[in-house]
Amino acid sequence: MPFILTIDEFFKKSIVFDNMKYCEEEQRVLFLNEAIKDTNIQKLGISNNFTKFLKQSDYIYRFFLELASEKIEISNIQNVDTYDFYFEHLQILQTIKNNYIEILEKNSFVDRINMSNHYKINENFLKKFENVELYFEGYFTKVEFDIIEKISKVINLNISFYSNIYNQKSLEVFKNLNLDIKIDYKYKINLSKQIIEDEEKILNNLSFIELKGFSSRLNQIAYIKSIIAKSVENGVNPSNIALVLPDESFAVSMQLFDDEGYFNYAMGKSIKNTNLYQVAYSIYSYLNEDEPKHLEFLKFFKIDKIFIDKNIKTIWNKKATKESFLIITDFLKSFEKNSELLEKYDELLYKLNIILFSSNHNILLKDVYKIFLQRLNALTLDDINSGKVTVLGLLETRAVSFETIIICDFNESFIPKISIKDKFLSTKLKQLSHLPTQFDRESLQKYYYKRLIGSSKNVFISYVNSDTNQISRFANELFNTYIKTDTNDNIYKHILYDNHKINHFDDEIIDKIDLASITWSATSLRAYLQCKRKFYLQNVLKIKEHTISLKPKAYELGQIIHSILEDYYKDFTEHNFEKIEELFNKYKSTNPFLILDLEIWKKKLYDFYLYEKQRLENRKILSLEKPFECEFEGIKIKGVIDRVDLYNDIFEVIDYKTSSSLSVDTLKKYEKTDDFQLEFYYLAMNELYETDKIETYYYDLNNCVLINEIALDKKLELLSEKFKELKEISKNEISFSKCEDKSNCTYCAYTIICDRE
Repeated sequence: MPFILTIDEFFKKSIVFDNMKYCEEEQRVLFLNEAIKDTNIQKLGISNNFTKFLKQSDYIYRFFLELASEKIEISNIQNVDTYDFYFEHLQILQTIKNNYIEILEKNSFVDRINMSNHYKINENFLKKFENVELYFEGYFTKVEFDIIEKISKVINLNISFYSNIYNQKSLEVFKNLNLDIKIDYKYKINLSKQIIEDEEKILNNLSFIELKGFSSRLNQIAYIKSIIAKSVENGVNPSNIALVLPDESFAVSMQLFDDEGYFNYAMGKSIKNTNLYQVAYSIYSYLNEDEPKHLEFLKFFKIDKIFIDKNIKTIWNKKATKESFLIITDFLKSFEKNSELLEKYDELLYKLNIILFSSNHNILLKDVYKIFLQRLNALTLDDINSGKVTVLGLLETRAVSFETIIICDFNESFIPKISIKDKFLSTKLKQLSHLPTQFDRESLQKYYYKRLIGSSKNVFISYVNSDTNQISRFANELFNTYIKTDTNDNIYKHILYDNHKINHFDDEIIDKIDLASITWSATSLRAYLQCKRKFYLQNVLKIKEHTISLKPKAYELGQIIHSILEDYYKDFTEHNFEKIEELFNKYKSTNPFLILDLEIWKKKLYDFYLYEKQRLENRKILSLEKPFECEFEGIKIKGVIDRVDLYNDIFEVIDYKTSSSLSVDTLKKYEKTDDFQLEFYYLAMNELYETDKIETYYYDLNNCVLINEIALDKKLELLSEKFKELKEISKNEISFSKCEDKSNCTYCAYTIICDRE
């Protein structure tokens, strides 16, 4: 049977090293971190903080790798850098590279940076085969092609490849063979004999292409599902359909919406949604940032905070040991049940323990954990029992073909994909140094897309079309069709989202309720007088208002200010604004909107403090937040009086108001009122203190002024009439109808139910 290997496996098995071992990625990061010591790494825009360097070290390694792969020395670049624009940067990079190679050699490690100085062709492995067929889709570096040429001298080696306008740079490796390679042909050459064995004109199989724009990435998923369903209905075998993801991280979203089990993932399934990763990430976030949201994550995943604080937090900034690392990894393991993931987890820990603790690395536990978390994030689970539609990244489309191809995210932000290899040098300097440029990489990506599209019969393209996203400029080159710039979300959204239409409740509500037997608060009476339907939903059915919005409810701020003023006067001895400020800290909030409001009110209450200092010189505070329950016209009423002051023999009843739009009833307009708050207070005071020497006030805290309820007597008469109506209407069934004045609906919590939006 033929023996199949990836090109990476083939290279690794075809070369050997004497007394050297491969450097693992985790070990490489530690060696690079050691190599940057005593260098001014910040001048390269890279931090020497280990946690940040862990992410940025790849920039340096990829740069060194590109130079080594193309057999280019930094001195070669300096020679063509005529104006010394990069002189200082290149000097720093040269020092780091020398340090890194020295560390590798000293520890008998080899990686692709110093590989060409040590490898030998493994003839024993190669001679097991009669012939090698190499399918070339991409780009050979100079070192790679050197190895290929040396292999071709040991065993007969054929290379098959396609030639189109986009991969001519890649085919330059064959120019020394003096072969006539034409564009738009498929070739098979014998490298051992240096001859063309087969030449075939490339035929374009494409018969149908469609491009659709959407306003969001997720809405593309509905389109993708639609195309799969239609293709299968038209006789396409689902195994002959592929979905290509220019950004492979989108696979996580695909998995969340794959209720039908359409897809299998060639790149494996991400573990980001597993308990193991989520718990590991939550612990890291909690230990690194003191924010309330991270505490909430601990609660959500039922992570023992006491255990974290006692066993991990205390050693977080100390030197890592194998034992301290084991405490964390064993704790994490207890949250996961997936046997495949646990097996890969154990393999990862085995490798990390050897790399991190076999040598005396002076590294903090938090830095070890960062390496661990980064490697954990890279784990994937094999997807072997899923759907028939294959999901691929762009590089996984090489040398494969499908009848129907769907490519999503065909946007400028993902196509062309930007390489981090272009960080340190300009395109012009790379060109002069004979290094691959950004243009070369873009051409190679075009080659992959052209090969993929040309080998397919049906191609469907989706992209995001919004103010911040546009279709890739490659589209005009690759697709010989008119590209519309409209969006198609509404056509397909029913596939992704349940189209539940809100059923507004328009039926009449008639119920037999004895309103006279209810104990009324001023708030519930106001709700009834404003809108009988609102009263019924709120006080009879007790439907609660949702609490999803971050914005504070209208009553939240008022409750806090009331509580602060109650606390301030509870043990009052003297006026002290510092005490008021301290009380604000007691009601510290995590809600950003409420934080701002409270800071504003802290300033406003300074005027209140000055006014009160003068006012209370000849007054005494009798009570604060005093609850009451009494009776009026045979109906019970209840409430809480904010404050009562005694001025000579007059009882001053005060209701704090924080609203910026406070309005008080006048003698001309009181008949239409629905606010009987101060009337309730007056009746309670009359019963509690058996006096009629009562003045009622709204305390406008915004403007720091007391406003007298001048229509008190008239409103008491009106309240008496309202209560008589309640007793009368309760004799029969009551219609709880919607209010006629729709201005009441503007801020009502039940507007959606009533269709009053």
